[in-house]
Amino acid sequence: MRMTGIVLAAGKSRRLGRDKLSVVMPDGRSLAGWSLEAALNSELDQVICVVKPEDSLAWLPVKWFDSAAYAYHPTARLRIVVCADYACGMANSLHSGVLSAMEYKPEGILMLLGDQPLLQAQDINRVTTALATHKLSDYVAATDGEGGKPPVAFRSHMFGPLLSLHGDEGARKIMRSANYSGVHVPLSETSFWDADTEPELERILKHVYESDQTD
Repeated sequence: MRMTGIVLAAGKSRRLGRDKLSVVMPDGRSLAGWSLEAALNSELDQVICVVKPEDSLAWLPVKWFDSAAYAYHPTARLRIVVCADYACGMANSLHSGVLSAMEYKPEGILMLLGDQPLLQAQDINRVTTALATHKLSDYVAATDGEGGKPPVAFRSHMFGPLLSLHGDEGARKIMRSANYSGVHVPLSETSFWDADTEPELERILKHVYESDQTD
């Protein structure tokens, strides 16, 4: 099943108070670099990363910075898409990603957030595999037991509903609608940890550090 990934990395980091994408992880890579490389190391056919205009992309791992495409290219593994009106709501970033993904004519897309560094490539593969397996489902979402959450994959016939979202509406609105059916794939609790606040960021860094000490 041809799948395009969309990494949403155009947030304002308002709650954290500083650029979360560039936070340095224990291995020297950026926090968003971890999220992006999970997508790039997965079975997705290509990955689109949606960023804001003022993003310097200094957080992007060097090897991907040098090889990224900034317009449609059929064989590029990574494409950077700038969302000029990101400040008007999450839906605008989502629209930029979906419209760009449609150029590749995929059978589905998978969306994930740029601030979930503990998500792994195999987690992404589990979600996309479930979409291929459950052929009558409109979408497949990851879950920690409390509803559907990113990463979430949608079949191509769902592009229209996704493009109808506006303002701060996200894919969760579609997942909560009785008009669409979906399947949930359970992932580990840490897969969903994001860096919205300083305590949440500290939790992520502590977990990574402790995991490194036990390896």
